[in-house]
Amino acid sequence: MGRESVKGGSRPPSTGTAPPTAALLPFHIVTGFLGAGKTTLINRLLRAPDLADALVMVNEWGEIGLDHLLYERLSGDAILVSGGCVCCALRGDLVDALRDALARRDDGRLPPFRRIVLETTGLAEPAPIVHALFADPDLAARLSLAGVTTVVDAVNGAATAARAESARQIAFADRLVLAKTDLVPAALRAARVAEASATLRRLNPIAPILDGAAGELAPADFLAPISAPPSAAPPSASAGPGHRVQTFVFRSEAAIDPAAFAQFLSALGALLGPRLLRFKGLFALADRPETPILVDGVQHVFHPPRQLPAWPNADRSTRAVLIVEGVGPREADTLWAALTRVPRLDAPDLAALTDNPLAPRPGGLLG
Repeated sequence: MGRESVKGGSRPPSTGTAPPTAALLPFHIVTGFLGAGKTTLINRLLRAPDLADALVMVNEWGEIGLDHLLYERLSGDAILVSGGCVCCALRGDLVDALRDALARRDDGRLPPFRRIVLETTGLAEPAPIVHALFADPDLAARLSLAGVTTVVDAVNGAATAARAESARQIAFADRLVLAKTDLVPAALRAARVAEASATLRRLNPIAPILDGAAGELAPADFLAPISAPPSAAPPSASAGPGHRVQTFVFRSEAAIDPAAFAQFLSALGALLGPRLLRFKGLFALADRPETPILVDGVQHVFHPPRQLPAWPNADRSTRAVLIVEGVGPREADTLWAALTRVPRLDAPDLAALTDNPLAPRPGGLLG
C-alpha cells in the first residue's frame, strides 16, 4: 500500500464512530536515541504474522522524511509524521494523525489494523506522547498504551545514556532492547553487554533487558502485557553524571493502610509533578493482604491499580521502584515514610503533605 505524509491541516473528525463495544487498540511506542536501531528492530518484528495487521507511524526530524522508506514490507499503511518531534512541536500533529487514521479505519479507507506502532525520533521523550494519548478523549476511548520499548545502541550505549534525552527514554521504558551487540568484537562482547546492562539498570531497575541482535525480543515478547510486578531490585542509586535521573527502591514488611495508600497515590503526582518519570509497585493492603495491588505509572498517567489474584512468589512484602528527576533522597524517603506511617521527627505525614497550602497546585496558590 502507499505511504503518505501527514502534516498539520484541519483537525480530523472525531474517531468516536466506532461501535461502543469495540476493543481498545494497543498503541506501542518504540523509542531510543539517534541511530540506536529502532527501524531495524521494527523491521524484524514486522516479518512476524502476529504484526501483519499493524499500522506503523514513523516520526522524523526535518522536512524530508526517509525512515519510512527503510521498512522492507508492510501489510498495512505507513504514515509518516514529519517536520519535528512528536513529543514537542508536532504533538498536535500526532494527535491529528492518530484521529485521522482511526477515522479512515472506521470508514474502510484503511485496512482494519489491530494495533499501532509508533517509531519516535531519536530526540523524543515518551512522557508527552503518553500524555497526548490520554488527554484526547477520543483517543483515550479507542487506544490503550501497550508499552514503551526503548532501543539502546550497545556500542555507544554508555555515552548516549549520559545525555538527558536518552536517560529519560531509558527511565520510561517498559522493556529495554540492546541493539548492535553483534557489532562488538566477540572477545569484548560479554564485557560490553554487561557494562551496558549495568548502565541501564542504574537508570531503570524494573524493565527487562533483552539482546535484540541475539533475537531475545520475539514478536510474542513485544506483544506481551507490560504490567509485571517489580522483582528484586538494586539499591537506590544515581544514574550518574550528565543528568539528574535517580532511582529509589523501597520495601516494607508491614501491610499498608488502605487510606494511606490512596493518599500516597494522589500525593505522588501532586507533589512530584513532571519530576516523576516512572513508578511501579506491588502493595500489600491491610484489608486484603492475600491479594496484592499492582500500580504502574508514567509521570502523571497511571494505569488503574490492579488487584492480583495472588502473590507471584513467596515474597509478601510491599515493594516499589520510583524513578525521578531532580528529586533528592530526603524528599523521596519522606513520601515513603508517610505512606508506611513510620514516625519521623523531621517529616510530615501524608495529610500534612497533601493539605499543605504552600504546595504547588495546578491552578496556582489561589486556585
